[in-house]
Amino acid sequence: MAMIFGVNTTEKATKKLTNGYTLYEWVMRKNSNPDFWSCTLLGDNRVSEEEIEYLLGKKCKIALIMRDLTEEKISSFDGSDDALRAAEAAKELGVPANEGIVIFAEIQSNWSVSHNWMISFAQVLYKQGYIAGFIGNTDSSKNFNFGRQCSHYVEATEEDNGFGAIYWATEPKLGGEPEYWAPYCPSALTPDDIDLWECNEYKYGDTIIKEIYGKEEYMLKHMW
Repeated sequence: MAMIFGVNTTEKATKKLTNGYTLYEWVMRKNSNPDFWSCTLLGDNRVSEEEIEYLLGKKCKIALIMRDLTEEKISSFDGSDDALRAAEAAKELGVPANEGIVIFAEIQSNWSVSHNWMISFAQVLYKQGYIAGFIGNTDSSKNFNFGRQCSHYVEATEEDNGFGAIYWATEPKLGGEPEYWAPYCPSALTPDDIDLWECNEYKYGDTIIKEIYGKEEYMLKHMW
C-alpha cells in the first residue's frame, strides 16, 4: 500500500536537539522524509514564519491544528466562534481560502464532544473557505463519545457531504507503519472513510512525536 507519512508534535520542526539535529532532521533519520508536519495554528507554541519557511523549503506540507480548544467548549451547542477564530488565524498566516485546505480540531482522547458543535464548526469554516478536520479517539472501548457523536455528525450532514470533513483516527496504535488500512472508525464510517491514522508515538527527551499515516496522496492537497 502506498501511503504518506507525517508527524504530529507540539514542538517546532526547527527545534534544535541535544544531538545537534533539528527535530525534523531527527525524525527524517529515524523514519523517512515526512510528507507533512502538523503545526499549531492556535494554542501554545504557535507556528512561526521561520518554521513555515523551513518546512516549505523541505517541500514538506503543513497540517494546521487548533490546540487551544477546551472540553467545555466542544461539548457545547455552537462551534461557530471557534471556526471564525481558526479562519481568521489562517488568513493572517497567508493560508489561501477556497483551495480545500483543512484546519484540524484536536479533540483530546478523554474528552466529550457534541455533534452540534462539530456541525456548526464545519459549516462556518466551510463558508470561510476552509475544510474542517476532526482528530478523535476512535477506540470506543476507551471513550465511546467521539465515535457516537461523529456518527451523528455524519448522518446529520449527509446532504452536505459532511462539508468535506477530514477524519483523523488516533486508534489503534501499531508501533509502526501499517501493512494494511484498518483504523478504528465511528459506526457511520468505514476504515476507508478515515483519511489519517495515528499509528505510533515515541519520545526524544520530553518531546513527544506521533507518527501519522495517510492512505493516499490526495490528503496532501488538503494541506498547506
